[in-house]
Amino acid sequence: MRTATPVNFTLDLNGRSGPRSSQVAHALIDAIARGQVHDGDRLPSTRTMAATFGLARTTVVAAYEELAAAGFLVARPGGSTRVERGAGAAARAGAFGAGPRGASGAGQPPPAAAAPRPASPITYDLRPGLADPGLISERDWTRAMRLAASPTRETHQDLRDQLTGYLRRARGLAVDPEDIFLFPSVSNALRAVAVTCGLTGQPVAFEDPGYAKARLALREAGAIIRPVPVDDDGIRAQDLRGSDRACYVTPAHQFPLGGRMPVHRRADLLTWAAAGDALVLEDDYDGEFRYDVPPLNPLRSMPAAAGHVVYLGTSSKILARGLRVSWAVLPARFRAAMAEYLEASGEEVSQVSAAFLASFIATGALTRHQSRAMRTYRARQERFVAACREHIPAARALGIEAGLHVALVFDRPLDDEAAAARLADAGLACLPLSPFCAGPARRSGLLCGYSRLPETMARGAAALIGRVTADLMEIS
Repeated sequence: MRTATPVNFTLDLNGRSGPRSSQVAHALIDAIARGQVHDGDRLPSTRTMAATFGLARTTVVAAYEELAAAGFLVARPGGSTRVERGAGAAARAGAFGAGPRGASGAGQPPPAAAAPRPASPITYDLRPGLADPGLISERDWTRAMRLAASPTRETHQDLRDQLTGYLRRARGLAVDPEDIFLFPSVSNALRAVAVTCGLTGQPVAFEDPGYAKARLALREAGAIIRPVPVDDDGIRAQDLRGSDRACYVTPAHQFPLGGRMPVHRRADLLTWAAAGDALVLEDDYDGEFRYDVPPLNPLRSMPAAAGHVVYLGTSSKILARGLRVSWAVLPARFRAAMAEYLEASGEEVSQVSAAFLASFIATGALTRHQSRAMRTYRARQERFVAACREHIPAARALGIEAGLHVALVFDRPLDDEAAAARLADAGLACLPLSPFCAGPARRSGLLCGYSRLPETMARGAAALIGRVTADLMEIS
């Protein structure tokens, strides 16, 4: 009979926000960083942890799974869960990211765009913008974490060099490593871009509906946001003004409606930028994932783009949010200003995270992972969309050609925030569409990510959405 491992450390959960399982995961990382838990230590069972700290066992299970996927823990089927070698160094270096505390923690979405907190455990996790870390090869992840725990080179330069090759192979983007700048998140990158590229106090055209975090980041840096309505193909250059000093777009998979910007609109956008010496802020949101459609390379890869496009990318949609590694490719004329900004601000990516991602790319692990993830996400998307057509006849699924989520828009009026709240109470987490609208024309719908939805659960999720939305539309 196996002896239960006692709990001999503390979990500080006070003041933390976000899902309870993530609170526990970040608190455990803090315990590892403080040295209360060491590399190789066997952790208490999920049952013991739950009983000790007054938590639901499912919460502890989810926290252990999150940390195992991130390479901090290793679980042996039918056996114990232990702290992975190198986890202590990685935790102290901030490779998992800062634990969210308070309602306004950096990188957290504004309250209007946050998913309603489920009153019961999440059965169906349809939150958009989340990759499935369970798809990552444990062997590849552990190997990269081991290498990252004791970096011996200038890891930021290593990562820039590796990203240069990755962007060329995966996105058809030829760039100079010296034009790649690293940030903990795309929001951090946008704030830095706004300051160094002279957008403070200037009007910036922004997709409406659009990505709330990006809008907030630009506004925090002093840009004046001007909402511009989008259609099924994204933003239109004819709706931009000569006074706009920049335009924020997500052309690969418009967030939140999911449209892919066609080539002629991309060309029109670059013509507008060149005519007014303006910038296009290209957030390559979900650009790595496309299904049964020909590839469209980023705007930044077009011949006329080099001097007018800032390209933004992140590892969070490809691998996991906890890495906190994003990048911006700037026109060469802004290189010196950005270098000075980063030197003065001290803002940088964790050395361990940079070393990890550089190794993950160099060994071919990222290419292998993306190939595997693409097949899985395609299968999950097809099953979920088919289930929606069967169980939600009043809805149309937008954005099914790419990305990790679909937008369900309805043929009758729907209070989408009420729908999302009711679904949360029933154990399904998704987002309402309307809070992402900044202009007077507010659109209604539900944003449903399928990256973490097993194919076997697609019909159950769609049936639940169908019941809840039908009841609300009948009431209205």
